[in-house]
Amino acid sequence: MTSRRKFLKTTAAGAAALTLPAWTDVALAQAKLPTRPIPGTDELLPVIGLGNSRVFREGDMAASLGLIRTFHERGGGYIDCMGLSRFVVSEVVKQMNAGRDLFLGTYFMDEEEPVMRENIKRILEITGKSQLDLVHAYPEFAIQNWDMFRRWKDEGLTRHIGISRHNKEYYEDMMSLMETDTVDFIQVNYSPLEREAEERILPMAMDKGIAVNINRPFINGDYFSLVRGHELPEWASEFNAVSWAQLSLKFILSHPAVNCVLTETANPDHLLDNIGGGFGAMPDTETRERIFAHLKSLQ
Repeated sequence: MTSRRKFLKTTAAGAAALTLPAWTDVALAQAKLPTRPIPGTDELLPVIGLGNSRVFREGDMAASLGLIRTFHERGGGYIDCMGLSRFVVSEVVKQMNAGRDLFLGTYFMDEEEPVMRENIKRILEITGKSQLDLVHAYPEFAIQNWDMFRRWKDEGLTRHIGISRHNKEYYEDMMSLMETDTVDFIQVNYSPLEREAEERILPMAMDKGIAVNINRPFINGDYFSLVRGHELPEWASEFNAVSWAQLSLKFILSHPAVNCVLTETANPDHLLDNIGGGFGAMPDTETRERIFAHLKSLQ
């Protein structure tokens, strides 16, 4: 698997992404990330999010602060984290006094309820929020504890509850919970080369008014291994994609079910490139298939 850092160092597209072309630079300087509505609410969510970054997991407060500050300045909103990362992000949010601006997706799993409640209390005290924004879990935990999550929502501990996974083998379990009409958010894997979610789960989310966050936009780096050494097609400029990363992000965002794509990076340059993927035109249906065919031809 090729790391994105290595990939960017060895491609012309990478160099372009790191310097940021004029249209992206202007967009980032003059505008905040575009937003999309959370179904059933008046709330808007920026289209590019930040996943459970390595610097969060390592407890690197300085790097976490720099990353989240850059994200926030460009209009980013959604940050997704679990485990000890929850408290690292909370401390950064406190330092930035950004509790009102940032939407935190927080995993709760594999702990007894009193421990989870104590951790919720701790996060709220640190961030200054009155409620968590989103509590979610893997379906294998959520199915067994969904009544508890619904109780937390009824009590006002969290505004939204959801389920998250990154593999098609979990889709049936996710959809079984979605059938209850009590799921606010799902998080699922989807990209030009992982399109299984198009078949049932994304249409179901649209039908039921469930917000959709996407993970694995670069297939954990395998995407960059595939495109390494290949020039970005010239026609990508038709929808303002200036890097391979933006090509994938724009494909994902062009699906009407998608609210936000989560990108997991510790590198501010990569973050800026990802944010650039939220601006400009998006591929139409015909162009989406062209992207898919082009990437398949590289395999």
